[in-house]
Order: sequence, then structure tokens, then C-alpha cells
Amino acid sequence: MSIVVNNITKEFGNFVALRDVSLEIPSGGLMALLGPSGSGKTTLLRIIAGLEVPNAGSIVIDGEDISTQSARDRSVGFVFQHYALFKHMSVFENVAFGLRVRPRTTRPAKSEIQDRVMTLLKLVQLEHMAHRYPSQLSGGQRQRVALSRALAVEPKVLLLDEPFGALDAKVRKELRRWLRRLHDELHVTSVFVTHDQEEALEVADQIVVMSQGRIEQVGSPEEVYHHPATPFVYHFLGDVNLFHVRYEDGAMVVTEHNGHSGNGHAKDAGVGFVRPHGFEITRLAESDKAIPARIVHINAAGPYVKLELAGEQGGLFQVSVTQETYKGLALKRSDDVFVTPREVRVFEHDYAI
Repeated sequence: MSIVVNNITKEFGNFVALRDVSLEIPSGGLMALLGPSGSGKTTLLRIIAGLEVPNAGSIVIDGEDISTQSARDRSVGFVFQHYALFKHMSVFENVAFGLRVRPRTTRPAKSEIQDRVMTLLKLVQLEHMAHRYPSQLSGGQRQRVALSRALAVEPKVLLLDEPFGALDAKVRKELRRWLRRLHDELHVTSVFVTHDQEEALEVADQIVVMSQGRIEQVGSPEEVYHHPATPFVYHFLGDVNLFHVRYEDGAMVVTEHNGHSGNGHAKDAGVGFVRPHGFEITRLAESDKAIPARIVHINAAGPYVKLELAGEQGGLFQVSVTQETYKGLALKRSDDVFVTPREVRVFEHDYAI
């Protein structure tokens, strides 16, 4: 079931939450709406679900314009961040609720409800907890029950609003891998909201990066991370260092500031973005592109060593190196080194550092 968002605008008083947003979500895909707080991602999700009404635009699901339909009639499953389970109902009854409250003409038989609920609980590995109550479950287990309840009514699409936001980091990682495997098995068209870049990059087929009510970029995790379309996307997705860039006699020069070399042939190019892993670090300047710096902090925990460096002009930037490079150069705090950017993405438009 594909979802097409056409020119959606949403205002809350004087605040514009969404500005003429258009988007197509392919059938069977798992798409992440990613952005900072206030970017409009949850508002867009709620409009697709029918929980908010746009000021302009339309929502089309599987070729049908459902803009005027109520949330109940849209056949959409919605999973909230804080589970929204019925505390007085068992796990089984929570999952069965959406089936039991259907009109008599469309309500499944009791035996069918029993089979469907237990099949779903087995799918989420909670069949042995069917008679427990939400208070007797962990946060991760409650979220799996909430997902089962959303799937029980066989929705056309599944919408998840920061489904793992209330969980601790270890459980979040386990559940997002589990969600990816579950989606690969069920292939329900799904959209989830998150502000966690790592979560979106790991789970989604496609990522929609949003800012200030607009879409900055739509693409695969690889596309948005390695080929960001705007400075915002580059800066938002992972750590990044910003430098001033100029051209001298056709060659690109990366510096901390806008100073010219004095030869009279420099032309400002814009702002250069360099990921922490996009540097080569040496003890001696091996080219005229090397930037002198001093190590001010070292974090050697993990597979990569994270270095914080101070440039000659006082600016701080982050460099990550392998453990092998770190040990081979015998790096330590207060050492003077040279770094050479290997992977620089330049944006010519104005961007404040």
C-alpha cells in the first residue's frame, strides 16, 4: 500500500508546522521521518493517520484519497512512544481489543481472534506472557505488545511515533534490529518518526530528513549520509567539522579562517564539511594542504580513537583514527600534529560557522 503526501501545509495558530510538503512512500517500504524537535515529522505522521487535519493538501493511500476520512476509517495502525496499553487488560486482551470492538458484521469469530492474537504474540516472542498485565512487563516487552495490537487489525499501513524513545539505549538497539527483521517478514508499508540518526540509518529503507516544516532530502541511508543534499543534512547526520575553503590557482585550500595566502590569487569557495574519519594525521607536514594542530583530548575507548584537536586559530575539531594509527604514531595529549582533509564536501551557499 503506497502513501502519497500532496502539498501538505499545517498551521497551529501563527506557527507553521508543515510548509507545502510532498512525499511518496512506496508500497512495502520502511521509511524514517528524521529531524530535530519542531521539524514537523510527528505532525506529518499524525496527518497521515488522520489524527490531525491539514490546512491544505491531501493524503492518498493505495490510490485512494483518504483526506476526508476519519482516523478510524483509514485502516492505519499507530504505535505511540509510551505504549498506550490498557493497564487493566492482559497482554492477550490488549492485542485483541481492536478486533473485539469492531461492528458485529465485521468482527471475527472468537476462535479466529484467539488464533490471530496468539500468532502475533508468537511473532513478537511474547506468547508465554499472554495472561500477564502491562505492569508485569519490561518497557521493551510493552512496546512489542503495542506493535502487536497495531498489527492485529491488519492495517494498510503502520505508523510509529518514536517507538523506542522511552527505552534505554541497549533495549533500543535490540528492538530496532527486531523491528527490521519483523518488517522484512511482514512487508507492511511502515513509517516511523525518530530524532535518532543512528536508528534511522540502521533500520530504514529510505530516510526523509526534515527541518522547520520542510523536507531537506529523501534517500537511502547511504545516500543521505554520504551524499547530503544540503548543509543541514550534512551537519545533522553524524559528527562533522566545518572549515573555510578557498581556491588558489585552481587548487582547493582548506583553512580555519578566511585569510588569504598573500599571493593575490585566492577565491572564496564556501564552507567545507569533513567527517572525523575523513582526515589523515601525521607528525610532519607532508603537503601544503596539511593543517597544523595540537591534541587537546584523547578518547581511546572503542575500535576507533577520537581525538579533539585545536588549530592555530583556536578552533576545535574532531578526528577519528584507527587503534593501529594511534599506536603507530604514539599520539598523546599536547602533541603537535598535522591533519590533511581527504574527503571534503564544499557548499558554496552561505552557511554560518
